[in-house]
Amino acid sequence: MHLKRKTFVVITVFIILYMNIIFSFAKVESQFLETGLPNQKVIMIVVNRVTYDDLQQMDFIQEMMEKSYVGLMNTRASGSNNEYKSYATLGMGTRGEATYSTSFFQNANDEVAAKYQRRTGVYLIDNGGVINPFINQLIRQNNQGEYGAIPGLLGGHLRDNGYKTAVVGNSDTNDAELRSAGLIAMDRSGYIDYGNVGALLNIEDDTRPFGIRTDFSKLLEDFKEVYGQANFIVVEAGEITRLERYRDNLNEKMYVLHRQAMLNDVDAFIEDLMNWIEGDMAQVMIIAPYPSDDAARRGDRLTPIILYDGENRGVLWSETTRRLGILGNVDIASTILSYFELQSNEMAGKVLINQQHEDSLDYITDLNRQVVNTSQFRYRVLHTFAIYQMIVSVLALLYIIFREKLSSKLKAYINFSLVSAIVAPFTLLVLPLLGVLSLTTTYLLLIIITFALVTTLQIISKKNPLNMLIYSTGLIVFGLLLDIILGQNLIKQSLFGYDPIIGARYYGIGNEYMGILIGSILLFTTSMVERYKVHSYNIMLFYLISVGIIGFPTLGANVGGTITAVFAFFFTSFRLSNQRVTFKKFIYIGITVIGVVSLLAIIDLFMIESQSHLAGAIEQVIARGPAVVIEIISRKVLMNIRIMGVTFWSRVLLLSVIILGILFYKPVGMIKKTAMEYPNISKGWSGILMACAIGFLVNDSGVVAAATSVIFLTTSMLYLIMNFDHF
Repeated sequence: MHLKRKTFVVITVFIILYMNIIFSFAKVESQFLETGLPNQKVIMIVVNRVTYDDLQQMDFIQEMMEKSYVGLMNTRASGSNNEYKSYATLGMGTRGEATYSTSFFQNANDEVAAKYQRRTGVYLIDNGGVINPFINQLIRQNNQGEYGAIPGLLGGHLRDNGYKTAVVGNSDTNDAELRSAGLIAMDRSGYIDYGNVGALLNIEDDTRPFGIRTDFSKLLEDFKEVYGQANFIVVEAGEITRLERYRDNLNEKMYVLHRQAMLNDVDAFIEDLMNWIEGDMAQVMIIAPYPSDDAARRGDRLTPIILYDGENRGVLWSETTRRLGILGNVDIASTILSYFELQSNEMAGKVLINQQHEDSLDYITDLNRQVVNTSQFRYRVLHTFAIYQMIVSVLALLYIIFREKLSSKLKAYINFSLVSAIVAPFTLLVLPLLGVLSLTTTYLLLIIITFALVTTLQIISKKNPLNMLIYSTGLIVFGLLLDIILGQNLIKQSLFGYDPIIGARYYGIGNEYMGILIGSILLFTTSMVERYKVHSYNIMLFYLISVGIIGFPTLGANVGGTITAVFAFFFTSFRLSNQRVTFKKFIYIGITVIGVVSLLAIIDLFMIESQSHLAGAIEQVIARGPAVVIEIISRKVLMNIRIMGVTFWSRVLLLSVIILGILFYKPVGMIKKTAMEYPNISKGWSGILMACAIGFLVNDSGVVAAATSVIFLTTSMLYLIMNFDHF
């Protein structure tokens, strides 16, 4: 009894110390962008389809960036991307839907106003402004979309609070009227107070694509006209969009010449505009909603954004990404509202944060290069790893089945290969320490470092199977936990981490490493119990700490991973304590999951300045009702179904199930003998199976989490069977 009391006291002290450490990491000091006065003006200049390289060729823009905050913007929208959706997302603050037809805007006149009233029931008193005649279709598109975005949310909030909106400019060609900029400024009924998006903004020019070009003198005149009337003004300099539409008709030389000429024209226009408003209290934002075709092909999908400060220079980020230099297109609407001291819980985005940085342009250039490299190499390297793991597993299975007909020398090579499959994720975690690498260098270093680590582990462990499992899994367990606590700097850059261009996750631990972490923890802890008879209380304490790190909003911030970990760790703990896992125990585990997630939600909502997506989801539910929950569940189910059909991880999972099925029958009784020899590890294997099942169900890419977890089950089982004394 005395020993139990001491143990309880020790565990309690550890928990208190742990929570103090965690909360120290939760304190985030941020400098938010300055909000404006009631007469504040915000000017958004849209220069679509440009890159940072383009901007650095524009003399005035280059000069502006020396006194601005700059960033890289993720352009992902709802479903498959297109530029209309990206424009729409800027005005909705949530990933939105849009098409060519529902992005169409017209200057209001008697005929257009009558059509608009007929369709919306909204009567325009003076028949002025700019309208979207297809607003009802746009609303239906978003009601049926993945995120349930609300068209016109930004403009609606501004107009509801007495502010006026305006849009000037277009990207029209001779066969299409491209006026998507209106999606940013319009209100919920598709109306914008002032502006001009008509064809008269363009003039004939036989030397330019489609034989037309923007009349920048007319565009500037129209801007001046609305400047005194509107608070939020969107200006579309549509030349580059027009060029991209004409691209197929040009050879490379003419494309480059036209692009440079158009960039010079846009640069001169922005210089004239900035000189005209000089000295006024206006916040100027230059933004590219969508990447150029060339940039997209080479993986350079993050687009530039500039917030002109006039004095300071620095780098932008947001709570959406928690990554210096990167922000989401969903953040733009919330940021614009913040200038007018407004906010909306119906938007998913967060207000942009500035951070002064003397080398901001170099930092952004280097960051973009690193992000593009990760995006380009990620699929190839992980696909190679998956194929390697599957081949090694099949070879090990064949050796086990046909051992009597095969040379015993093969055993050492297969053993080495199996351990390397466990160690490789750790190598991919630390590779970013070596900087931005080429694909060839990445492959070479992955092989060399993994080979060196496995060789070292063999020497240290004296080739003892249990020691090898402990040391190899210990590397990845403590490597990942330490990196999560220290800010996920390695995970963010690792090929096994997440891709900010895809935009599924920007911080915390992603599903690939989440599955690896849970699988490796279960194998590591049960191997420790097997080898060193570690007490189950200590294992449970380690599980508790690990759950906190995986789920805490400023650390792992993975809700699906937290649910998976609680189920798998509690299930394994019951088994290690030699308790039968009855239906009643599963009820207890379910209640614990609800309690843990609720605690994390409370901490996220009320105790942390930089809220995670869990708090964001809860705020969306509060603002928009239970429909948000249905949207989230539907999105996760659809994502899982979509991913299962295309990802190589589904093949890893399927092959693992086949291998386990074969091992139950061949060699006869081998699984049973191995479980009897390593009873605690076998309990860890059952925990991994539980993690695979729960991870598959509760994550939007559950097949990925399940596949990366099951690697530690099949690999360790094959390894122990091959090294079984009675084999």
